[in-house]
Amino acid sequence: MKKSIFFFSLLFLSFSALIQAQPFSENFEGFIAGQQVACQDPVNWTTWSNLPCTAEDATISTAYAHSGTKSFVIVPGNDFVKPLGDKTTGQWYMSFWMYIPTGKYGYFNTLNTFPATVSGNWGMEVYFGYGGPSGPPTPGMGHLLSVPAQIDFPFSHDTWFMVTVMVNLDTDQAEFWYNSTLINTWQWTRGNPTTYAKRVAANDFYGPSQTTGDECYYDDYWFADFPVPVELTSFTANVNNLGQVVLNWETASEINNQGFEIERRTETSDFRTVGFVEGYGTTTEPRSYVYTDVTADLGVNYYRLKQIDYNGTYAYSDVVEIDVQGPLTFDLAQNYPNPFNPSTSIKYSVPESGNIRLSVFNIVGEEVAVLAEGFTQAGSYEVTFDASNLSTGVYLYKLQSANSVQTKKMMLLK
Repeated sequence: MKKSIFFFSLLFLSFSALIQAQPFSENFEGFIAGQQVACQDPVNWTTWSNLPCTAEDATISTAYAHSGTKSFVIVPGNDFVKPLGDKTTGQWYMSFWMYIPTGKYGYFNTLNTFPATVSGNWGMEVYFGYGGPSGPPTPGMGHLLSVPAQIDFPFSHDTWFMVTVMVNLDTDQAEFWYNSTLINTWQWTRGNPTTYAKRVAANDFYGPSQTTGDECYYDDYWFADFPVPVELTSFTANVNNLGQVVLNWETASEINNQGFEIERRTETSDFRTVGFVEGYGTTTEPRSYVYTDVTADLGVNYYRLKQIDYNGTYAYSDVVEIDVQGPLTFDLAQNYPNPFNPSTSIKYSVPESGNIRLSVFNIVGEEVAVLAEGFTQAGSYEVTFDASNLSTGVYLYKLQSANSVQTKKMMLLK
């Protein structure tokens, strides 16, 4: 897999940082199916002619959806636009999901200038399923026009795929990604900023009226200044009653998140991947994750998350540490110290939640103290027995649950 030079510095960042600016995202679930998009939301969407509610406007569809139940569809005659605010500096990131049925075509472009007036307004164009501006149908092939030479790449019909455009206006560099594959890197102004302005102005989704095969669905649109992909808010590790490590983590938002590799090491080994959990792609909703490592070694284990983007970039979380002592059993340990005066510690463990009772008896069977009683979660515990008011002698202490009982002796010497 190719790695992006443009975002190389991200590899060394913790992904707990906040997104630099408020992003724009849309999953189209709040729109009315069968009605036009810009007609319902002219603040964020428009058409090539800046005329919502006309034939150029896209329609909300329930035929296919990447998330939820709705997307927008582009058919012949549509010329639908997402204005991006005429950005002239900074690093900008556009992504969305596309679905093209077998036998159908799709197209979008990113504009240096909008409204467009000259041929140099197209920073890049991508044709899916037909060969460029006037070429014959090419099922399963995409064509990127961003430099004098056309860049061809395969794509899949009848499945959702993600496309990403990244433009660094400060360095005049751009990238186009298909899922996790970098298709091309180029100079955004192509060496001619007079014709190709160093600006990010709009995304245009077009269905040429001269063709009859255009039918492309779009969902989960995202635009922001270059973001850290995932905002991680917590990452913890615990041992369950089977001696397995349970990892829990939460995110506040995600951008282009393919998922998390779970990596583990011990005191004597390097980090290695032990599992993978899929991410939610792009979302502004808090998400919770859990992974259970059933192969953890006894002793201290260290864990970290490797968050991986669809475009191949990745970042690591902080490391969490957990001491694994093996599966819990119903166990009553010998008190320490023993003999003792006047107090001693007693450790015990219960493998499942329930009612327990830990009590102390003298040698003739009279109960002299209750150290623990009632409902207890599965786990390991330690209590202190203070025998200041008792006389020298042998005492018994007993741990009892609904299914088990253990008793041990201890000696009080005053």
